[in-house]
Amino acid sequence: MAAMYNVRESLNTPVEEAYRVLRTNIQFCGFDKKIKTLTITSCTHGEGKTTTAINLALSMAKSGMKVLLVDADLRKPMLMKHLGSNNFTGLSNLISGNSNFDEVTNATNVKNFYFIACGPKPPNPAEIIGSANFTDFLKQAEEQFDVVIIDSPPLGSVIDCAIIAAQTDGTLIVIESNAVEYRNAQRVKEQLEKANARILGVVLNKVEKSDYRNYYSNYSDFGSNKKINKSWFKKLKKSEKVKT
Repeated sequence: MAAMYNVRESLNTPVEEAYRVLRTNIQFCGFDKKIKTLTITSCTHGEGKTTTAINLALSMAKSGMKVLLVDADLRKPMLMKHLGSNNFTGLSNLISGNSNFDEVTNATNVKNFYFIACGPKPPNPAEIIGSANFTDFLKQAEEQFDVVIIDSPPLGSVIDCAIIAAQTDGTLIVIESNAVEYRNAQRVKEQLEKANARILGVVLNKVEKSDYRNYYSNYSDFGSNKKINKSWFKKLKKSEKVKT
């Protein structure tokens, strides 16, 4: 392994519960085919896809799965910043043949949680992602880990994600609440479908605390709080109007 890093593993209760639910839903999606490789993308930068990827990886690792988180955003990498890594050797070094798998893989203080940083930014990201070496890397990662989570670039900006998603078992789209137009989200969905990617679902991120707190605190009495249910129903109706 390249290095050992300490990562923050504690989340507040509602957030941790949300990621447990997400983890479970992904496992249910693997009923007919086990999800071993997972692409995470978004429509634009800043929607929280990297944070989602990290927290999902942590949740899976805590459940006993051996998880590898890979920063495949070769244009605007964020994983090193979030995890406090200073190892500039990463995926681009591995794919170009300048480093081996063990040299770019970093362990963390969380049991079963490992990550690979982006590495130096290459001049040709799409070519690197679409190369046979990247495919070989995925196969090797699948052999050594239970789950491989790939933090990819936003699909609304570049095509890299579609190339990655076409090679993985499933894709999650992270969308910031009240920030992305329906047309843009639909365009991302269509691009993934053209690449024959398997879309597992959408993660609605940055939901207002009051909305999430209301839902979480009344989870055991689902259907009993008419005021809260009515407010959520209004949001759905508003969303439908936008779609039409």
